[in-house]
Amino acid sequence: MDPSLTGREDTFMATGSSEKQTKWPELRYQTKVHQIIQSLNMEEMEYNLRNLTSFFNRYYGSEHGVQSSRWIYDKLIGIIADALPGVHISLSTFTHTFPQPSVIARFEPARGRTPNNRGIKILRIIILEAFRALVQAGFKPELPVEFHWYAAEEGGLLGSQDVASEYVYQRKDVAAMIQFARVLVPSRERDMTAYVPKGADPNVTFITTDVDTLLTNWATTLATEYSSSPVVGAKLYPGADSDHMSWHRAGFPAIFATEDLKDGEFSFEHALEFAKVAVGFAVELGGWAH
Repeated sequence: MDPSLTGREDTFMATGSSEKQTKWPELRYQTKVHQIIQSLNMEEMEYNLRNLTSFFNRYYGSEHGVQSSRWIYDKLIGIIADALPGVHISLSTFTHTFPQPSVIARFEPARGRTPNNRGIKILRIIILEAFRALVQAGFKPELPVEFHWYAAEEGGLLGSQDVASEYVYQRKDVAAMIQFARVLVPSRERDMTAYVPKGADPNVTFITTDVDTLLTNWATTLATEYSSSPVVGAKLYPGADSDHMSWHRAGFPAIFATEDLKDGEFSFEHALEFAKVAVGFAVELGGWAH
């Protein structure tokens, strides 16, 4: 048993880790997704990154960590305030035994749809911009679509483990989860997607270990449709970890998108490609009610 699951073995073992979904849908919202990704804005991503890196640190046990989560929450409040009539979004904090909370924003299914607990989960900075673009477009999914910002990844995936454990306890059915992050560079300021190796063409990389293989294959097709970057696969280095593993270990279909697994430089142009994938993932799996 992985030591990071200490205290949660019974909860996670109860669900197993099998790939439940055997067939993922054909892409059918290309026109809608391509329209939305045209509204993605690199200046917005720069603004978000500048603010989140302005904190002295984002350590989960510090007041600075609390303030950084509060900034995300307040930013989401501002985005949701501009939602079109009929777009139903809920926003909440998920508290832990440590000070920093996680933040969860949820697109509720359109009225008239059968309510259920089956939903889509998407994760990080790049998704702030994807979330903004979906709100602006009036996204009304057929399934709940949630965007998560986890606390305490650096403490051993503590925030995501708490949330995944609670979803297992409440018997929520997570249809799919995608994580956007980088866990392979020591600097905490580099713990984000969109680093490009010097002199290399930027790729959208899907991790092929400790993930749902069928969902990864489907997402590769999706990324090829919506991203301008080449799409490749890679294995995680031994000992590397990221929040998708909390969901994978809990038995939910979870995958992980990142940049090339080498040192490099941050590129907002490359970050935009991951935001496109996030929008496509939300719409193609969440659906769009008419």
